[in-house]
Amino acid sequence: MPRFRSLTTSLLATLTLALPACEGDVFLLAANGTLLVGVVSRGPVEPVCRVGVPCDAPFAAGFTVTRDGRIVAAFRSGSDGRFRVELPTGGSYRVVPDADAPLLAPEAQAREVTVQAGVVNQVELAFDTGIR
Repeated sequence: MPRFRSLTTSLLATLTLALPACEGDVFLLAANGTLLVGVVSRGPVEPVCRVGVPCDAPFAAGFTVTRDGRIVAAFRSGSDGRFRVELPTGGSYRVVPDADAPLLAPEAQAREVTVQAGVVNQVELAFDTGIR
């Protein structure tokens, strides 16, 4: 029994409870883990934007995360635009849409993000559809 308790204590010591990042969400992080969560949107989604009608919309696509020119992670956003990706540590990263993302020149639309180590980092990323 002491061995089981020690294992349980060790396991709990390596996990950190991260409070909600998005309303209703709770994430568990490894002790030194860094989590990036957020929403991607694209716009305009109509040739003519009108008052009272959203001109941007969330979208599903694949993304690559790089640091110093090296790929460190990849993720796919859901149809609601929400995503979550674990990163190795805090610092600056580039989030690059995959070539098949429904955007104007996706690879050219990289977004810089800076994250803090050991916490859940929230971000909203907006991309251009090219509709004019």
